[in-house]
Amino acid sequence: MENPETEYKARKPIPVQISVLKAVNLKGSKGDNPLTYVHVEYNNFPLGDSAKFQVVENEVEYNFTTSFDCTLDGIYGLDSLVHKPVILTIMEVLPKEKKKKDEKVAMLGQATVDLLPLTQGECTFTRTLTLHPLGNPLEQVVTDETKSLLDIAVSVPEPLLSETQLEGSNLLRITAESVFSIPESWSTAAPFNYIVSLFLPTSTSKEVRVMFTNGILKGEKEPSIRPKRWPVNNITAIGAQNIPDSFIEICPFEDEDGELNRREDLAFRTDAEGEKKHVMWNIERRCFMQPEALLRLQKHIAETIYFPVEIKRLPLAPPTKTGGRVSKMEKVDEEGAISFHGVAYVNMAPLLYPGVKRIRGAYSIHPYNELEIFEKTKRKNQETAGIPGALKGQAVHTKNALNKVKDDKGSKEVYKKNSVNLKMVTGDHAPDQEMPSVPNVEGEQYLEARSYIILEFSLEKPLVQKRLREELAKRVAEMIPPRPLFPRRTSGADKAVADYHNQIISVAKIIMNEYQEMFGRKLAEGKLSQELQDQEERKHKLIFELNTSGKYFAFKEQLKHAVVKIVREKYLQTVAFENKEQLQIFLNELYIFLVDQMHCCLHKLLHVDPPDPIPESSLGSAQLKHFAKEAEMNKDFELAKKYHQERLARDRNNAEHWFDYGIFQLLLSDHAKADECFREAVAVNQEHISSLILCGILASMNERYDDADNFFESARCFEPASVLAWTIQGLFYESQDRTILSEMAFAEARKLQTAAEMLKKSLDEATAGKKKTEIPEAEPENGKKDQPVVNDEAEPVVQESSSQSAPSLIGPDGISKPASSISSRKRNFSVKASVDPTKVIDVLENVMESLQQDEALSTAVPTALQSPALLPSPALLPTPPAVPSPAPVSSPVLNPVVEPPPKETIPVCTRSIYLEAAKFLLEVNALQFASRAMAHELLSNENGLSCEYHVVLARLYMCNEEFGKAEDSLAEAGRIDHQNPDLWALLGHLSYMKENYSKAKECYERALCYVNDALDMHTICLRLGSIYLQEENVQSYKSAKSTYLFASQRAPSCLSWLGVGIACYRLNELANAEDALCEANILCNMNPEVWGYLTLVCLKTARKLEAEQTYKYTLKLNLQNKMLLDEIHQLQKTLGFGNPSL
Repeated sequence: MENPETEYKARKPIPVQISVLKAVNLKGSKGDNPLTYVHVEYNNFPLGDSAKFQVVENEVEYNFTTSFDCTLDGIYGLDSLVHKPVILTIMEVLPKEKKKKDEKVAMLGQATVDLLPLTQGECTFTRTLTLHPLGNPLEQVVTDETKSLLDIAVSVPEPLLSETQLEGSNLLRITAESVFSIPESWSTAAPFNYIVSLFLPTSTSKEVRVMFTNGILKGEKEPSIRPKRWPVNNITAIGAQNIPDSFIEICPFEDEDGELNRREDLAFRTDAEGEKKHVMWNIERRCFMQPEALLRLQKHIAETIYFPVEIKRLPLAPPTKTGGRVSKMEKVDEEGAISFHGVAYVNMAPLLYPGVKRIRGAYSIHPYNELEIFEKTKRKNQETAGIPGALKGQAVHTKNALNKVKDDKGSKEVYKKNSVNLKMVTGDHAPDQEMPSVPNVEGEQYLEARSYIILEFSLEKPLVQKRLREELAKRVAEMIPPRPLFPRRTSGADKAVADYHNQIISVAKIIMNEYQEMFGRKLAEGKLSQELQDQEERKHKLIFELNTSGKYFAFKEQLKHAVVKIVREKYLQTVAFENKEQLQIFLNELYIFLVDQMHCCLHKLLHVDPPDPIPESSLGSAQLKHFAKEAEMNKDFELAKKYHQERLARDRNNAEHWFDYGIFQLLLSDHAKADECFREAVAVNQEHISSLILCGILASMNERYDDADNFFESARCFEPASVLAWTIQGLFYESQDRTILSEMAFAEARKLQTAAEMLKKSLDEATAGKKKTEIPEAEPENGKKDQPVVNDEAEPVVQESSSQSAPSLIGPDGISKPASSISSRKRNFSVKASVDPTKVIDVLENVMESLQQDEALSTAVPTALQSPALLPSPALLPTPPAVPSPAPVSSPVLNPVVEPPPKETIPVCTRSIYLEAAKFLLEVNALQFASRAMAHELLSNENGLSCEYHVVLARLYMCNEEFGKAEDSLAEAGRIDHQNPDLWALLGHLSYMKENYSKAKECYERALCYVNDALDMHTICLRLGSIYLQEENVQSYKSAKSTYLFASQRAPSCLSWLGVGIACYRLNELANAEDALCEANILCNMNPEVWGYLTLVCLKTARKLEAEQTYKYTLKLNLQNKMLLDEIHQLQKTLGFGNPSL
């Protein structure tokens, strides 16, 4: 294919033809039927005038055609076409005055023709334009009936751009809107020309300067709907200066891409954009970008990110005294009068985000400084670099005494120096010598006033195309083929046997119909004998009838094809046998198989009793997952694997089952097996977001970066509102040094997180308001207002469910054993436990002293902890109270009186996207990406690290078995917030793993004291209960019973009910122990300790048969607890029964 750049240069100029057809509703200054003609102008060059025509009946036909040549090479060919309009001026010829030879003309109105459609592939288009009269359009009342209209047509003989050029080119629109919060000195009435300028790369090595001139100093507020204006100065009619059907698009404040879009900037911007003075342009400059220019633009953005946009002020030139000619000295003075030279740095990186076509925002204006520009953009100032359209002259700050030139000699030297610089052509490299830093006093006023400019950059097509959802789905399907929703049709041996069954059923029905025809009448009348001899006689008659009628041979032919398929598909016999012996052996085997299948088929056909229903398991998928997590916590990975595989066996088409199994494999560091599981999940559900993310993480870890990118982008595309998907994709881009894309992903994640938090906040406020209106507050009794309600005792009750209403002893083989005596004793029981409050206070103080390092905390916290309202009895901890939690006692140290802050009007992200991602990654055991997320949280947190950060970091260290670092992180978290339940839970886990059970118990009790639950309450309760059982005293057994009951009420499991049973057995509550052990046996009948304690209960209740049965299963399941086994043997020996071997 030919290079598009070569095509541009090789083509000849193409004539663009403009035809003015007719005009309607023209009103002259001297009457309703004026004599008019059309003047056509393009690019400051007149294209011609039409003939003069009289308006007749509000209509005049010109039929005037003119043209100009459009060059396709160079910078100014198509670029001029897209941003410069054709100006049509309707002139009125006034009557000649007496004694004057020349005719007078007056302008009736102007219209502009936008030639942009020619660069979009069109060859001909027609328009009906509005003719804008002179004067202020707001003062003129024009209706649709009286509006002056002009019909035109534009055409070219051939398309200006080929399809290849259209596809490779682009259109950049730059809009300079307004500068707000201007310096106070700008309020003077002196006329100035306000200019905005920047440089853009072109298809050549040079750059083009884009300028916005003639800014208007205004004092009124800008309207919400504002038209964009042409970037040309030779349009007289005010209305014609606006680009047809082009308006400024206002986006929400928080969605802007500029610098002043933070929460604290809202009030300032609202005030500045009100009735205060500002400079307005509202000019759109279109730039036609050829493929080479687009590549240079992308390269420039990737290298420098920032584009400097200069803001200047020039005095308007006064009328000259020499008849319009400007002397050389006057020209030098004019060029050297640039003042208030500022610069705004526009971050253009969002234009490199996939699918992004537009950025708009407010950018702060800084004093112009060449050194600063070079540091930010790595480019030398282009002001004097010989760039086309550059402003000449030095920026002289008239109010700065250091820069003021007092004598003409100095001015001439400066001018000569600049004249030399104008002839230089510099590249993008650094300057040869160090640039001097010149103070810019006038520019400093921008900082004092906090001036900012609103700019917009938009493209017709994005620089980086965004991959479509269909394309991503196709790529994922190529990597992981989707599993069919329905099973495939049976084929081969299964289908052959099924066909044989169908033929047997068909033949059997025909034979039964034949029998009905022969003996059905006698059978209905009751005259059919049932003696054996008569039955044999009827059988012979039936066979004789089938043989004589030929139906018997028809049946054989009907079955032959099915039998042949069985021989071929099931027995794989397709060739003749070598000898008769092999043939006879095969026929015997085939005959036995066919007869067995016939009997099975006839049994199904003639069997009238329904089959026994298969009992459904009482355990659901969620319970199995809970049991698996519990086994993982206890490091019993074989049991956890069994539960995960059982979930898969129940439903292999559930993506969540495969996903959880993959997480388990990641815990075992089996990345290959984990990747296989996640791919199975995606095969089942191509849009399973979590599995796609984990597939991407594993692909990245295995250095398959293209696959990882596809997975991450698919997850983000399938669920665009997923904060997690955006954040993890940003972490991946960061690891690949793709800084621009990572910033894009993180920014989008923060935006979505903020929106989600605002939605949740509004829903919570609506819910709270509804409750407040529906439920009135209760009046306090006896003047006791705000008194906390404290429960002295709590009585948790074992809950019975429909599946557990009749517990029985279930053996490991699945057969129910007689347990009538056990089930008959099942009843509800209560638990009452108490602990000495002074003991709890000592425990909490000891734990706090290990974390307190500053004197203030060590004195304030123990004092507050001595308040009885803050120290609930541990008996209340396992069971949630039925009344609201007691309010904490107000303290000037812990609860200072602070007035509520004013309601925020701009949403702000309060939760860190990195912490949320790290929590998810820790849950799925993706520790490598979790470390990256925590590193980003460390770098991005400007207000100091939170307690939550240190807690999550401690979890990461614990997963990596770096327990020393985990302790340091938890200590730091305790200094920040000692009331975090997760902090105490992790401290308890660390102590438990170090077998420091006394400290672990203190931390677990502290974690249960708080209103908010810790991260893993089930693990806390199980470990705390096991510590209580190890203490072997009555009070500890009661606490263990209460703790295990709390765990059973929240999330029942075999271990939680086993703990209740052990505690009740040690308290000699045999009936309650038996009920709890039955519940544990229902949830898991493969736990040997459950059978062991059931053996003890049956022995103590003198049930010999059940004691022997439970002891048999205890041995069968290989009980490893030697102390429990010795206790069983000792009790059997004491009682004299229960062990059949004795």
